Amino acid sequence: MPKPTPSAQQHPHGKVEDEPSVFKSLFSLKVVGGIAAVLSLFLTLNQFTGLIQKFRIHHADFTQTMMVGDQQMQRQEYQQAFESFKHAVELDPIDHNAQRQETQAGMMWLESAHSAQISFKSTADAVQPVLERALTGAQGEYAGDLAAHIGWANFLRLREGDPGNLAIESSYKQALTLDPGNAYAHAMLGHWTLWNHGSLDKAREHFSAAIATGKRGEFVRTLHVSALLNLQGADDELLRVADQMRRSGEPLSDDERDRIFGELFILKIHDTAALTHYLPVVSVDDLAADYDWLGQGSVSDTDPDQRKWRKAYILAVQAEAKGDKKRALVGFQALQAELRQTRKAHPNRVMDGMVDDAIRRVK
Repeated sequence: MPKPTPSAQQHPHGKVEDEPSVFKSLFSLKVVGGIAAVLSLFLTLNQFTGLIQKFRIHHADFTQTMMVGDQQMQRQEYQQAFESFKHAVELDPIDHNAQRQETQAGMMWLESAHSAQISFKSTADAVQPVLERALTGAQGEYAGDLAAHIGWANFLRLREGDPGNLAIESSYKQALTLDPGNAYAHAMLGHWTLWNHGSLDKAREHFSAAIATGKRGEFVRTLHVSALLNLQGADDELLRVADQMRRSGEPLSDDERDRIFGELFILKIHDTAALTHYLPVVSVDDLAADYDWLGQGSVSDTDPDQRKWRKAYILAVQAEAKGDKKRALVGFQALQAELRQTRKAHPNRVMDGMVDDAIRRVK
């Protein structure tokens, strides 16, 4: 039987293939495989590059949003800052700093909320869920701050007439359980006590505890002053608190200053019984200093002469209330003489009558 020629090879299945053709087929397969591998690598690199680009865009957006929020906080634009940090949290839900800044902006927004800008309820509805989530993992002072502000959010709802069963006092007490010295909780409990016409002594204890911490001082005093202004018959405490603030150099907004000045020295100027009740709670020198301090920039009293005469009258009434009738009489008579000298230029028949009555009273 003849043998196969050297240029051919018997295939296992009976076919005969030319050897160079096999090499060509193998080479073609390698080329195709190489091209496929290159294409696959190119696609992978392209996808990876796209992911990097997306990450860079995302990171830049997050960083810019955080910077905008920080700037808004510095400008005390708390609502806008809250919205910025909320967006930052949406961009990076696991960034703890963004979460913390969102809750901080929310608390500041609640503290400075004004119904003229946006309803109290709308503010509370926007912020409270954020505080509730943050509270689940919070501890110590931060947890106390969060719980206290949840109570404050509910108080704002109450202010706007929400009839629901709102957790206000219980939230404040929860805050004190989490952080017994929490300044916010003590101040808010003091405010809540007076809002419900509770014990002035108990409220004073809470406000004193808040002030003693040395934290949140301006907000604590804002609650303190607001609570006293809203309470009937608390003028002696209001004067005492204003005197403490002046002597300790605490800040007082122009609005608060004007409201206290009007309450103590304008609205009650004709009520001798009221004046004699609360004017003696401070010394003569302190009363004069308190009058000047509270009257700075007052929009309720822009006439310098009227302000000067009112001050002289109040100081004389204080002397009368303290039982120093001699000093009181000297003060009233000096004021009477000055009023008579300026009567044509600055007629003030009401003050004339008040001084005349006072002189007859102390003689």
